[in-house]
Amino acid sequence: MGRHSGTRTGNRYDEPMVLYDVSEKTPGALLVARLHVDLCRLASAIC
Repeated sequence: MGRHSGTRTGNRYDEPMVLYDVSEKTPGALLVARLHVDLCRLASAIC
């Protein structure tokens, strides 16, 4: 608990945003990817 690495993981998830540009053909995939990022950030925040 109280790990500061949570902010670092947030930055890591911000980097792959370029990959989301490829999924412009499939908006559903982009939405799922966004939800996945949010869940990961929540998980890191809880830890």
